[in-house]
Amino acid sequence: MSFMKELVITFLDWVLKLLPTSPFTQFINACSDMPYLGWFNWFVPVGEMIAIGEAWLVAIGLFYFYSIVLRWIKAIN
Repeated sequence: MSFMKELVITFLDWVLKLLPTSPFTQFINACSDMPYLGWFNWFVPVGEMIAIGEAWLVAIGLFYFYSIVLRWIKAIN
């Protein structure tokens, strides 16, 4: 079992090495140097806004997925 795990990890590591690096790394590093970023995040909760947006996108995606599946089986018009 550990051999299969190592094989999968090696394969995934190889696949990740094929992908290009992130073009946003320099911008993320530049944002971490801002001294007022913590205060801004205290007034405007960006992390919570992203989490709510992700939950909303998942809910809408599931709705459309179920709608398409039900139309395929002709359960609704």
